[in-house]
Amino acid sequence: LPPGANRRRDPALVPLSQDHRHALGQALRLRDAAAGPAEGAAAVAKAFLDHWRSAMQGHFADEEDVLFPALEGADSEGVARLRAEHVEIADLVARLAAALDVGEDPREPMAEIGWLVHDHVRYEERALFEGAQARLSADALAGVGRALAAHRSARGLAPGCPTRTA
Repeated sequence: LPPGANRRRDPALVPLSQDHRHALGQALRLRDAAAGPAEGAAAVAKAFLDHWRSAMQGHFADEEDVLFPALEGADSEGVARLRAEHVEIADLVARLAAALDVGEDPREPMAEIGWLVHDHVRYEERALFEGAQARLSADALAGVGRALAAHRSARGLAPGCPTRTA
């Protein structure tokens, strides 16, 4: 398939893709609220911070501990980019939480997080995951899936369950 072509997601990567769908929704809500009036922005920011703590941090751990080591040899530049973006996102989230703690307008960090999460997820789905499916053997991908399921199970998630919370 040519770059950017849609391809069925390997079952090993489906839970991460499901998480990405929820992260994109969070990113859109952050960007929309950041572009609007200050009233209401704090509530959206607080809801995002809840999602960050309950879902996104675990998702990042899944990627850092399971996925990235498996893909290091296949796409070291892509893995390095995503690791750096994880740090940048975490730093922006800390900045957002600090702004809320002192009653500052949270819209600037909300917009930054919203765009970075959007771009981060799109890169993972369109470049890293597509590359993983093209470069890794079926056995290697199945191993990633088993390791991911075990990693999530250790956090109390059902196998195949996205990290999303209600």
